[in-house]
Amino acid sequence: MKRLCCTVAAVLAAAQLHAAPLDHGALVVFPTRAGVTQGLYVQTPSASPPLVVVIYCGGGGILRLNSAGPTQLHGNFVIRTAHYWVDKGYAAVLVDAPSDRQYKPMDDYYRLGKDALADQRFVIEQVRKHFPRSKIVLLSTSRGTVTVGNVLQHAPELADLYVLTSPLSIAARGPGIANLAVPPAMQGRTLLVSNKHDACDVSRYDGGKRLAERNHLAFITEESSKGGGSPKADCGGHSPHGFLGVEDKTLNDINSWIRQKL
Repeated sequence: MKRLCCTVAAVLAAAQLHAAPLDHGALVVFPTRAGVTQGLYVQTPSASPPLVVVIYCGGGGILRLNSAGPTQLHGNFVIRTAHYWVDKGYAAVLVDAPSDRQYKPMDDYYRLGKDALADQRFVIEQVRKHFPRSKIVLLSTSRGTVTVGNVLQHAPELADLYVLTSPLSIAARGPGIANLAVPPAMQGRTLLVSNKHDACDVSRYDGGKRLAERNHLAFITEESSKGGGSPKADCGGHSPHGFLGVEDKTLNDINSWIRQKL
C-alpha cells in the first residue's frame, strides 16, 4: 500500500507541471488477493481531473505493463486510443491482468468469476481513493466487456458510468455477456457501442443492439468496414471490431454521452 501511495503521489506531482503523452505515465503495482498483485498504468493531466477513465482491453487482457506502459496489445482499440482521454483533460488508467494470470489469458469464465470481481473491486476503490473528487467510468472493449459486465451486474456502485464497446453479446466461444442483466439504477448510466460491420462472431452488431434493448441501455451505432478479412483478424483491433478508421468519431460519440452524464 505504501508503494501505491508513493507512486500515485509522484504521478500527481508530475501531472501538475504538464500533460505528458500516455507513455509518460507511471506504473502502479499493489497487492489484491493473497499472493497476487495488480498492475495499473496511470496518466493524469491534473491532480483532480473531472473524470478518470479506467480502461479494460480485449483479448486475454495481458498488457505486461512496465514503466513505459503496455508492452503487449498495442493495437487493441481502447489501448491504442487511450491518449484521447488525457488530451481531453481526463485521467486514463490501463488495467493489466493480475499477476496470477500473466501467463494464462483471462477467458470469459475467469472474467465472470469471483477473483476477477475481487480484483476490480480493489482496483476501483483505490482509483477512487486517490481521485476522490473525480467521476469514474469503466471503458471496455471486446472481451474486456466481460470483466466490466461482471462489475456492472454484481457491484455497480463501484463506478459512476459504464461504457462497453464491441460487447461479447453472443455466447459462441464462451458465455460472454449474453445474459447480462444491468441493474435498473444503472441502465441510464451504461452505454453500449457497436460497429454495424463488426464481423467478429461473438460481438456482431445485432447481438449488441439486442443486448442494449433488453437492458434499456443507450446504444451508439458506428460504421466502418476497414480491416479484418479473416476469422482471427475480424476479432482484432485493426478491423471494424476495433473501429478502425472511425476511432475519433467513436471516441467523440462516447465522450459526448459521458459529458451529458457528468
